[in-house]
Amino acid sequence: GHTHGIQSVAFLPDGKQVISGSADGSIRAWRVEDGEQVGTMKEGGAVVAVAASSDGRWIATGGGDMTVTIWNATTHEKVVEMKGHTSWVASLAFSPDSARVVSGSYDKTVIVWSTTTGERLAGLARPPLVLHGHTDQTWSVAFLPDGKQVISGCWDGSIRAWRAKDGEQVGTVMKEGGFVVAVAASSDGRWIATGGQDMTVTIWNATTHEKVVEMKGHTDWVRSLAFSPDSARVVSGSWDNTVIVWSTTTGE
Repeated sequence: GHTHGIQSVAFLPDGKQVISGSADGSIRAWRVEDGEQVGTMKEGGAVVAVAASSDGRWIATGGGDMTVTIWNATTHEKVVEMKGHTSWVASLAFSPDSARVVSGSYDKTVIVWSTTTGERLAGLARPPLVLHGHTDQTWSVAFLPDGKQVISGCWDGSIRAWRAKDGEQVGTVMKEGGFVVAVAASSDGRWIATGGQDMTVTIWNATTHEKVVEMKGHTDWVRSLAFSPDSARVVSGSWDNTVIVWSTTTGE
């Protein structure tokens, strides 16, 4: 398997395979049923971000080589490389329709890339859309489920919403008490969850950007967040070695 630490994992949408990215520069595909390795892809540097498209066709990877790479999820062949960042790519997310991928980087920018032209993947259909506004490293990005907005979390403590079609910042800036390293959007489009250095999980109204509830319980940084499919719960993973499942609306 991998020879260095695993930085990111993702399920393919059918749930039959898991993709893992490692500091050893490899991306590996594993069959969930028996743990058998079914494919290997190789980047030019450490891999810290992987994502799978909802249509099951594409895998996106990024990391130390500052490049976003799209792979065929079936053949594991490299389809296209997207160059534009000037530092590590830290986070990746596909739009719900799989037509775009958003990348967040330590270079303080967020870029929305076109991944398809019509039915065929053909690289960039237009120049990448670069979103400027953060003043430090961007560690986490997510699309809202309608695909119209991108959420980004940054080491400057801010969480920003951007209109995906033109990069315009939308609404007020949400602010955490420390570095923000994890963001997630609920499938019903109502909530944004954020976490990071302040050891708190915060739920925000995705429309008004008002703070809804803060969840305190971790004793170290919150590093990862995900909503349940029904949006009623959010799960947080922390460097305190614990995982906590919370009620989205009450914080219990």
